[in-house]
Amino acid sequence: PLGRPDDLFAHQRLLDEAAAEVPVLPLRFGAVVTDDEAVVGELLAPNHDAFRDALDDLEGRTEYIVKGRYVEPVVIGEVLEESAEAARLLDEVRGKPEEATWDTRIRLGELIGEGVAARRDADTDEIVRALAPLSVAVVVREPTHEQDAVHVAFLVETDRLAEFERVVEEFGDRWADRVTVRLLGPLAPYDFVTTPQPGEG
Repeated sequence: PLGRPDDLFAHQRLLDEAAAEVPVLPLRFGAVVTDDEAVVGELLAPNHDAFRDALDDLEGRTEYIVKGRYVEPVVIGEVLEESAEAARLLDEVRGKPEEATWDTRIRLGELIGEGVAARRDADTDEIVRALAPLSVAVVVREPTHEQDAVHVAFLVETDRLAEFERVVEEFGDRWADRVTVRLLGPLAPYDFVTTPQPGEG
């Protein structure tokens, strides 16, 4: 059977491990062609030039993702420091039954969510400004969690990787009290490949 989680992880692991050695054009997991001849006739032959050009563009480059997650009490504290309304609402609900303060709690949650989103935008802009000059291309990804601070994909030339990693490490040190920063990669360039997929070409 296709589509089991273990199959997806194996597919991703294979692509990422290959991408650490050679340029890779990742296909969507579960892409299906009818038989071996169709791989050549429907996928490789019609897209030969586009695939070759994309592989040439990726030579000596690989994808890395910088992902950061806020330390929740710290970022909420930052929001409360900057928002007098949020601080006032927190005082209003403190020690009172949830059902008696439902509307106030909803508004407080909205203000905290907006404050975290504003910080995410500012922190993402800061890290992109620092790392874009060391990258060939940048894609800001959607957050996958409400406490995400940054989630950005970078296409990096391998000869600039040491410098790129150093800057990411500096952010990790500087933000250590408020954001847990991780560098993921090398990865197959999922965010930077625009070649046709099966059935699209």
